[in-house]
This record gives sequence, C-alpha cells and structure tokens, in this order.
Amino acid sequence: MRNHLRLIALLVLAALLSGCIPQQRTGDAGGDIALPEPSAEPENMILGEKLPSRLSNVSLYYAMSDGATFSQVAMGIRADAGQSLPEAAVNALLSPSSGEEMYFSTGDTRMLSCEYACGIATVDLSIDARNVQSEQEELALLTAIGNTLLGIDGVSGVNVLVGGQSESFAQLPMGVQTEVIPSVTAAYAQRLAERDHLLTDAPMPVTRWATLYFPTANGSWLVPELRAVTLDSDDFAGALIEALKAGPQSEACAVASIPAGAELLDPHPQVETLATGEHALTLNFSATLANYLAFSGLDVWELAGSLALTACSFLPEIDALRILVDGDPITACQIGDTVLRFEDGLIRRGDFAGRVGSVATLYLAAPGGGLQPVRQAVSTRSALSPRSLLSALFFYTDSAGVLTFPAPENVFADDILGIQVAGQTARVNLSANFYRCAQSLDPDAERALIYCMVNTLCAMDSIRAVRFYVEGLAAETLAGTVYLKSPLLPNPGIVVTPETTGEP
Repeated sequence: MRNHLRLIALLVLAALLSGCIPQQRTGDAGGDIALPEPSAEPENMILGEKLPSRLSNVSLYYAMSDGATFSQVAMGIRADAGQSLPEAAVNALLSPSSGEEMYFSTGDTRMLSCEYACGIATVDLSIDARNVQSEQEELALLTAIGNTLLGIDGVSGVNVLVGGQSESFAQLPMGVQTEVIPSVTAAYAQRLAERDHLLTDAPMPVTRWATLYFPTANGSWLVPELRAVTLDSDDFAGALIEALKAGPQSEACAVASIPAGAELLDPHPQVETLATGEHALTLNFSATLANYLAFSGLDVWELAGSLALTACSFLPEIDALRILVDGDPITACQIGDTVLRFEDGLIRRGDFAGRVGSVATLYLAAPGGGLQPVRQAVSTRSALSPRSLLSALFFYTDSAGVLTFPAPENVFADDILGIQVAGQTARVNLSANFYRCAQSLDPDAERALIYCMVNTLCAMDSIRAVRFYVEGLAAETLAGTVYLKSPLLPNPGIVVTPETTGEP
C-alpha cells in the first residue's frame, strides 16, 4: 500500500512538471529529464515549519550557603519550538528541583520576559527578586542567572532587570555581565571599592558594560549592541548618551540614533519622583537633534525607542524618560499605522519592547563568484525560524545592487513548501516549480543557489546540515551538479569577503 502511494506521488509530480518543460531534450544533451525518485524519508510531506523542542546540556549555577562560591549542576534543558534556550534555562533555574536551591530562598520570583537578541540575553524578573536580606543576596541571584546563561553557546552578555528596572549595587549600575563570576563575596567587595574610587572628590573611572539599542537601516527594528561605558562621575546618563552618539560599532545594519553634535541643554539630567512613586529621567536636547532627524530620515519612534530601551536597561531604578528637543516634549510617535501616545510625556521601555530585533547572517551570491555573508536585521522570532531566514534571502535588497540571492526566475519564497528540523539536520521541501525552474541553471549558479540556503541555515545554532526534497521526494540534483540525496554541510570554501571580491 505504501509503495502504491509513493508511485501515485511520483506520477503527480511528473504531471506537474510535464506542463512546464518538455519531456525530451533535443541534440547531444538529449534524454529524459531525471525526476525525483521516491524516498522513504521523510514519510510525511513537510509543509510549513516543524521545529522540535531541543534538549541541551546547561550548567545551572546555585550559590553555596557560605555566599562565596557557586555550585554547578549539569541539567538537560528542553527549549520548546520557537523558544530560546536562555529563556528555558532561566525558568529551570528559578524552579529548582529538590536539593538544588540557592542558599537563600528566591520566594515567588519569576521571569517576566527574556529578550534574546544579538547574543545578549535581557531577563526581566518580578519584583519578588528584591525580597532578600541584603544587596549581596540579590547580587547572588542576578549573578547566578548571568553565570548560567554565559555558559550557553552564543550568549555574550546577560542583563538582568527587576520589574523592568536596572539594578544598582553599591550605588553603581549593575551593567551587563559578560564573564562568569566565581565568587559573590569578591564581586560585591569589588563594587564597594569601585564606589569609593568613583564617588569621591578625585574620582577614578569605572567601566561598565551596557546594552545600546540602535535603529536598523531598513527602519524596522532596534537592535542591541554591547558597549563598554566609562563612568568618571555620577552622571551615568551623560556617559550613556555619549556612547549612543558614537553610533554602532559591530553591526553594519544599524545606524546612529543621535548625532555627535547633539548636546544636552541640561548638563546633569534630573531624576524626578512621580506621584506614583516611579522615577523619570528628563533629557533635554538641543535643536541639533531635530535637524538630524529631518535630514537623516529617522523617525521619531527610532529616537525615542533607542533612548528608552538603552537608558532603562542601564540606569538604576529608572521607570521612564521624558525626551525634550529644545524644550518641546515628545508626546507621541508613529510606527507604521500605529500611533503611540505617551501620557505626561513619559516614555517607557515596554513601549518599544516589541520593536527589539535581532541580526541573522544571510549568505548571498557575490558578482565575482562565491558567497558573501551579510548581517541582516530580523525579528527575534525570525532569528529562531529557519523558514523565515530562507524567506529573507528572497526579499533581500542590496542598495548597491552587488549581492543577490540567485533564485531562478519565477521562483518565490512560497516555493519553500516546508522545513523540518530533526536532530541538527534541516529538511527543506521545495516545490515542483522550484525544481522545474532550476533545471536550466549552470553549475556555478546551481552551487550558489544551494549553498546560499545551506550556509544561511547552518549559521543558526541549532542546525549543522541540510537535506533537500522536492514535493516530499528525494531529488538527485537540481541541475546536475550538486548531489542532494545526502545531507549537505556548510561550504566555507566558497565564502568570500568584500576585500577578496574587490567590492567596497
């Protein structure tokens, strides 16, 4: 019965193809066109996106009862489809099994959100995290989360908020944790010493890592970037603004939100305590900022989002910002068809949490041959979705017209019928139209087309190889060059850089 069904599937595919290409080629290259042969794998047609939960070994850090060191517990952490591993790991850490508890109780502390983008995990805990006996105990909780997540491949920084606010220890910003801290006691003592060095009549600079958020060139997202910020006074806001004015340094797809010439009219921004008990920081910029927005093409929401996300992720106990440009407050902004209004001019981190994007690596064909990697801004959900990244190849636009995705004419993103990830192999199901249109590709074009997809997918943490199918059936090749009946590994040998291609 099963063989009978496969024969029917093959006949249907042949019928689809027969209306688009001749069944016989003429001349010396004559002969029947080889159609995909039935395959026992996969048994079901792959449609849409099928991502299994992933089980990964993670070292969870728990503080010892002496408060000086941590105990590591290796555990298999299962991340559901579409869920980041850092999010699953924090949930496991805050819900310890018997005998795996910190030296103090975390009580009802729970994770409100976990934003994972560009290698930076920003974890927001409920305010129950503050129900501890001392600053050092709270530092232990936050550091345990940081130590745990930094052990996960791809995580370069961990920022832990409480109730949407950044925390301070010894009167200084916590900042982003970028390396494992072996001792809570030593870490807290260091913060006390740094406070004494900075908050004196002859201050000594202190360095903290911060997450800066920059608009993307495509005008869709705000992407995070790690930056070391030097604090040489208690004007933490001023230091943060200067870092933003320097613009992005590691992501070419991002742009500056504040020009270097924009100055704060109030040298030392003031923090106001609101009637609700919240704290708001007022930033009053010179008119230079308005001119910059007008000439750069940036929207007001990109400025407001960049400032709100950056400031509330770093400055201690700040709930909201008031942004003034030459004394005029920003009270509303428009994102597409949506208008955001800020009551009393208060702009909060949560107003722009949904605009935080990530960056994925796409591989495009270079004009002189080979593939070139490009960092492309995408949503945080798309960064975890293999099918979304393949679609991004189809929609990629290069303003210089240099890099392209070499899909054949009349092939579109919908011709990727489905993707299934099993183990670390992505099974990509192509349409009959994709197969038909690829028949005429020359060897270089076929190789570029296939490895644009393979290298892009294998740049994801969860994928190591790619297997292709056509309408659920195994195809030997697309156009006679690249063998497709076994999983394909990424091909670093055809990757070139702008320097080797001679492109700017």
